[in-house]
Amino acid sequence: MPPGGELLRVVVDTNVLFSALAFPADSPPAKVFRLIVDGKVLAFSSPFIMEELENNLQAKTGWDDGQLQVLRRRLKLVMKLVVPTSHLSVIKRIEADNRILECAVDTQANVLITGNLKDIRALGAFRGISILTPCEFLDRHFPKGAISPG
Repeated sequence: MPPGGELLRVVVDTNVLFSALAFPADSPPAKVFRLIVDGKVLAFSSPFIMEELENNLQAKTGWDDGQLQVLRRRLKLVMKLVVPTSHLSVIKRIEADNRILECAVDTQANVLITGNLKDIRALGAFRGISILTPCEFLDRHFPKGAISPG
């Protein structure tokens, strides 16, 4: 937790949100999502992340427009949507991954949670933002037993 007892400010990469919604409720991504829903962290997202999430859910799991509309409403209740103004070019292999970093930078996130080990997690940290996998985030900030069941 940041100094002063404030909630951790987090940006959750598309791949973690996708896994939380598409896979078992006891998975690390699902536990991260539960923390967001329960208001235990202050979560931020961007139009880029939301659009990428919706496209992936539709293409890979067959979610229909109705399901996506319900998801949009639910996420608006638990995540703050921001439009980043930063323009980064740190990640060269997949340029679009920079959109995730931009969201984390512009929201002054404490942690960027990602499953992207090759490009984003490999940075370790960026401008004071810890970059962690869901498991690392849970182990570091919410040790076993600190998360209510889904």
